[in-house]
Amino acid sequence: MFDFISLDYSHFVAFLVATLVIAIIPGPDMAFIVSRSVSEGKKAGIATACGMQVGVMFHILLAACGLSAILLKSALVFQIVKYIGAAYLIYLGIQTVRDKKGINITIQETQGGIRKAFWQGAITDIFNPKVALFFLTFLPQFISPAMGNTFWQFTVLGVIFGCLTLVVDVCYSIIASSVRNVLVKNKTAMYWQKIVSGFTLIGLGTLLALEKRS
Repeated sequence: MFDFISLDYSHFVAFLVATLVIAIIPGPDMAFIVSRSVSEGKKAGIATACGMQVGVMFHILLAACGLSAILLKSALVFQIVKYIGAAYLIYLGIQTVRDKKGINITIQETQGGIRKAFWQGAITDIFNPKVALFFLTFLPQFISPAMGNTFWQFTVLGVIFGCLTLVVDVCYSIIASSVRNVLVKNKTAMYWQKIVSGFTLIGLGTLLALEKRS
């Protein structure tokens, strides 16, 4: 069983930082949640965010099962996956900084309801291959085979990731529904958030890539 007491806290802190940075980066999921909040209100936005977390958990379980199986077969392959993941974090950071378009939020009235918003959010992430790729490369950075059962490590860290991102998404939904006109017109804050988030991911990815592998 995954033991938090013997967990490498430096890795856990890095995991929390990376998760929060990724959660606040403007992107397609955030745009979807914010747009739904702006057009239909915070309840619809929160329902969309909750639905997306269903998709997130689906991919986390797939990653946990798949990469645990890989580890049982080859520790070397597992290490290669971790290097790929570090490179992916750096790539994600560079793409975030270089993104000229940024987040595009528009106000458009739609009809559907809370249940429809939830299932649209879930389906959006479940059938998004980029979500699967993300977890297959992100979570291994913070997994240590020496700590024991890798399936539980993946699962616990994945649940923490999902809970933290859900909190951030709900906050965005509430804010978006409250300041809809300001949010649509003023993108300065989101621009600087994007820049800081991008360089933070680049730094984390670099540190993980240069770290001595056990």
